[in-house]
Amino acid sequence: MRSWEVFIVEDDIRIAEINRRFVEKIDGFSVCGIALNEEEAKEQITILKPDLVILDIYFPDMNGLDLLRWIRSEFRGIEVIMVTAATEAETLKSALEDGIFDYIVKPVIFQRFKETLLKFHEYKSSIQQLAASSEVNQSIIDAVFKREKSESNRTGLLPKGIDKITLDKVMSMLTSTQTGYTAEDLGQLIGVSRTTARRYLEYLVSEQKVSADISYGGVGRPERIYKYRK
Repeated sequence: MRSWEVFIVEDDIRIAEINRRFVEKIDGFSVCGIALNEEEAKEQITILKPDLVILDIYFPDMNGLDLLRWIRSEFRGIEVIMVTAATEAETLKSALEDGIFDYIVKPVIFQRFKETLLKFHEYKSSIQQLAASSEVNQSIIDAVFKREKSESNRTGLLPKGIDKITLDKVMSMLTSTQTGYTAEDLGQLIGVSRTTARRYLEYLVSEQKVSADISYGGVGRPERIYKYRK
């Protein structure tokens, strides 16, 4: 596996260091530099020309989306992964339209981070194979577009009021039990209101990932019991 050079743009040096350690735990990847602001980022990206940039959105002196557009206009071969606390749907939409490779919400889970970098390796390797070929066949074409298909399926926008981090917590609780939860019980376990828990549960029901059955408690009051659909 060739070594891919990764450049990190993050104004919080502690988070930049975490990202650096994550990158260097993955075979085939190394960090070639870190920038804390726009001036450093543009200067070093121009000199180093990394394969991949890990980019935040919120900076005191800039918006990361503007730097993304600059990278896209100046260095078409550099891929960008947004690693940010920004969860606004419009921000994600803008980043997708400007050609990001992936969008990861802080706090970053290493396994999720690793999956993205390995997909980056697969994608870039298929592009190299394409560049080395005088003509293409369907297998080469499929290798190039496989990443695009999987990414578009995975990064679909969630509806308003549904946050991915909370949704992951709900799914984690549901998959850990066979008996299921009421909205009230689940809300207490993950630290949200009963109404909020029900909103997430009903969303999962609509996605056919969770079933909802009526149960009668000790006082005869009907309750909906939500269970993960295996």
